[in-house]
Amino acid sequence: MTSPRLLRALIAAAAAENAAVYGYSVAGARLSASDKGVARTAYDAHRAQALVVAQWLADASATPDPDVPGYQLPSPVTDATSARATLVAIEESTAAAYADVIAAADPPLRRAAALALQLAATRAATWRGRATAFPGLAGRLGL
Repeated sequence: MTSPRLLRALIAAAAAENAAVYGYSVAGARLSASDKGVARTAYDAHRAQALVVAQWLADASATPDPDVPGYQLPSPVTDATSARATLVAIEESTAAAYADVIAAADPPLRRAAALALQLAATRAATWRGRATAFPGLAGRLGL
């Protein structure tokens, strides 16, 4: 039986992936030409990962919350700089969601979630221009 803590974490991860897909579609329109290819790859990765998380939920006999037509972005996207900042925030949020899955999951799922967190952290570092300690957790840790 899947614990309530894990179910909440999986549902949050599904929502984070759906929000990331939405955020990339909005921010991608404001990025420079050189960043659009990177954003498209990340967008596709989030779409694929959303399907993976949906399968994790199905394996737990649960369903994610339905997609919403629009998500609240962390900040307005008005130009390439604000688009990059928004994508950093989206990836940090996604990493945090996977940290919660890691904390509640059994070893096989924990490993898969850790890989998803690592990918989100790598994308955040790409948009930020540098890596940070404790990806996705800095805000929670007061860093």
